[in-house]
Amino acid sequence: MGELRRLHPPAAFRQRIGGRATLSCRIRLDTRLEGCRVVDETPAGMGFGQAALEASAYFRFQPPTRDGAPVDGQEVPVAVLWP
Repeated sequence: MGELRRLHPPAAFRQRIGGRATLSCRIRLDTRLEGCRVVDETPAGMGFGQAALEASAYFRFQPPTRDGAPVDGQEVPVAVLWP
């Protein structure tokens, strides 16, 4: 959570503006995310999309399984919120 606070876009933080970004990422077998791209950010132009991309390095997801084996590269939406 501290890293997420640190990544709050400076201009938005100074103005006490919260925001949201939605990413689309692939889950690697080692639980990290890769290939993330910004799908949406609100409010637009404040830097929340870029901040979410930077924050994605800290996220970990369990890969889905198929027939009991982990599946590499499953694409998932990831929402990141700044109050």
